[in-house]
Amino acid sequence: MKTTIDIDQNLLRQAQKALGTNSIKGTVEGSLRSVIQHRQLREFADALGTIPLDLTTAELRQQRRKRTPHVSR
Repeated sequence: MKTTIDIDQNLLRQAQKALGTNSIKGTVEGSLRSVIQHRQLREFADALGTIPLDLTTAELRQQRRKRTPHVSR
């Protein structure tokens, strides 16, 4: 579909840099995908809810020490 729109050039350049795109079409499509993905992730996080923890600060720190150290990839 062809559509004519007036795009802020500074905003376009920033989006191209953030997305690593060179074309206007690629930037607009990448931006739309990003917005959709962000909404889907937010909805997924909302669906998970929260986990009630009945831990003191000291108990939480102790639990964190028990975790396996993070390994960089």
